Amino acid sequence: MQLVRLQDSTRFEPPPAGVHGAHAGEGVAFHDLLCGAEGATDNHRLQLVEIGAGYNAGRHRHNFDQVRVVLEGQFAFGPGLVQGAGSVGYFCEGTWYEQEGTGRSLTLLLQLGGSSGSGYLSRRQLAEGSAALRHKGEFSDSHFTWYDANGMRYQKDRYEAVWEHVNGRPIQYARPQYATPVLMEPERFGWVPATGREGVWLRTLGRFGDRGLALTQLKIAPGMSLELPRGEQVLLLVCVQGGGTVEGRTYERLSSLRVEPGEAPRLCAARESLFYGFELPRFD
Repeated sequence: MQLVRLQDSTRFEPPPAGVHGAHAGEGVAFHDLLCGAEGATDNHRLQLVEIGAGYNAGRHRHNFDQVRVVLEGQFAFGPGLVQGAGSVGYFCEGTWYEQEGTGRSLTLLLQLGGSSGSGYLSRRQLAEGSAALRHKGEFSDSHFTWYDANGMRYQKDRYEAVWEHVNGRPIQYARPQYATPVLMEPERFGWVPATGREGVWLRTLGRFGDRGLALTQLKIAPGMSLELPRGEQVLLLVCVQGGGTVEGRTYERLSSLRVEPGEAPRLCAARESLFYGFELPRFD
């Protein structure tokens, strides 16, 4: 079990050129919360993303999955696709989308290896790959440009360029299992009492892809406790309301918890607590 409180997490200012794909604009900061193992098929990064006005990213796609929970403000992903505070979005690998900030927003972002098994680059790989490529060419808002020995000009999406440099092969995109991003409004889902657990309720938002990525919400009444069931998948929990303890350690708003398969830590809510849960895909 791993517990990370926000004040103990790592804050990142705007990333160096090339690290985060087709992003443009100012006022972007990242807080890494929980990260997987570099090089693993199920590598992942759970982070908070603070975005200010003027942020945009043109139409693009990735070879990994993403889950976005807008906590404050709102964010647009194309015509008719706007996430407001409290909404959840699933963006599967290979799906095209765009991004446009509409003012300040705070998003809980999970990026992880998708069903194709292409994995997910670590922050170290991204940073070192982009640093190496700057000796070969230059990064713009959305592209990496370089010239060969004959003066021939080449241009590539900058995340693609870094990925191919790190992996030493051309990037490939799986045919998306979902044609468009899937946006969910949790408030439209009913709370279901947890069987045999007084003061505990669950919302099941969905299970996606063929590797079992699952999204849920968990609510615990003040003064009540829950021993998490021993699961077969890694579970990430993020508290977005309330506070209490887990195995004697304090959690509060924006604390995050990683539970390994077979573990069963006990959550004790001092105040009504609301969590988002992410069951990570299995590749075994």
